[in-house]
Amino acid sequence: MISDGIKFLCRYDYVPGISKAIEFLNSHDVLALENGKYDLGDECTCKVMEYVTHEEPEEVLLEAHREYLDLQIVVRGTETFVFQAIDLGEPATPYDTKKDVEFYTAQYYNSIVLDGTNFALVFPNDLHVGNIIAGEESNVKKLVFKLKI
Repeated sequence: MISDGIKFLCRYDYVPGISKAIEFLNSHDVLALENGKYDLGDECTCKVMEYVTHEEPEEVLLEAHREYLDLQIVVRGTETFVFQAIDLGEPATPYDTKKDVEFYTAQYYNSIVLDGTNFALVFPNDLHVGNIIAGEESNVKKLVFKLKI
């Protein structure tokens, strides 16, 4: 996983689909976007969602993907985003080819706070989940770019 300041996203334009995400970010008022899925072309999409963060559950289920990278950017609010290397997790569900997702548990994991100044770029060898309280409950607006690899 890569986490960096949003102003440095252009440094990663060698990653498949990042240029599509940058173009989308530069051409839209992200705070005004309606919730839903936006087609960026070349099998890349952006899902805009809003939610209230929740307490960390006793057993955290982390997701993994095989066909797409995730670029996750919080544009309003804050959340804790947890991650771990896939080989340190235990499969909890079978792989769903239609949704490109499988879920894992992990005894230990790392975390960062996504707060509108940074991003998380998640690769197929990364387990991850967001939507967890970072200090206090927050109304979050988030963009999740699915970038075909």
